Amino acid sequence: QATLQVAQRGLADPEEAGAAASDYLRLFALTALAFMWARMARVALSRLNGAAETAPRDASFYRAKLDTARFYMARLLPQSSGLYQGVMAGKSTLMALEEEAF
Repeated sequence: QATLQVAQRGLADPEEAGAAASDYLRLFALTALAFMWARMARVALSRLNGAAETAPRDASFYRAKLDTARFYMARLLPQSSGLYQGVMAGKSTLMALEEEAF
């Protein structure tokens, strides 16, 4: 939805895309990393649940992966809500500043 918003508004007015750019890139990065952590967590779970022969050191490694994935999802990924709101806000408040204000 954020991508569609940036694309549609940006085609009509390049300032719209520029106003959303930083928040959009950070949102995309958080989302991409969440996807990767979800994949790592799935592998870690399968290794912990499916292999009785998993060495204790390996089991510790996979538990750490799961803990880190949980941390990411609970503590970092929620930042995406605010970034999404920034993307959707449009350019009006940013472009309302006079050039002299900078």
